[in-house]
Amino acid sequence: MKALVLYKSKTGFTKKYAKWIGQALQGDVKDAKEGKKLDLSAYDVLIYGGYCHAGFISGVKPFLQAALPTGKKVAVFATGASPAENPEIEPAMRRNFTDDQWNKLRAFYLPGGLNYEAMGAVDKALMAAFRAMTKKQEGESSEMYQMLCKSYDLSDEKYIQPLVEYCQE
Repeated sequence: MKALVLYKSKTGFTKKYAKWIGQALQGDVKDAKEGKKLDLSAYDVLIYGGYCHAGFISGVKPFLQAALPTGKKVAVFATGASPAENPEIEPAMRRNFTDDQWNKLRAFYLPGGLNYEAMGAVDKALMAAFRAMTKKQEGESSEMYQMLCKSYDLSDEKYIQPLVEYCQE
């Protein structure tokens, strides 16, 4: 089996997971910017990873347009700041796909974190607004507000196991 892992990463979490997946599957790992130049027919499994931004998986649509018509096994993973057990994750993931797409692929959520040091000014400003809203709604002592106040890393190689097993089936 030959696997391709394409990813779009902004603060490093998605890239980290892509590398772990590529190592586990002994596949090729490429930044999504290189995806248009690749021959997808050379691979048995096509995997895309993107970060969650406002409930959407960054860059997933062009990947799906290219990958699904190939008839290959397709997997998508998304990274975000929420812990893996957050009940809002599954419906948020589902919103990124049509019913037809959902039936042709498997989607996985892999918890990443927040990396304020790697964010640009616009993302920092958006996070500041979100922090202020969370503080107003939930209070300064809420777990959510406390998580939003500093950078943190929830990523762990153990989270890739279900995706790797799916690809190896």
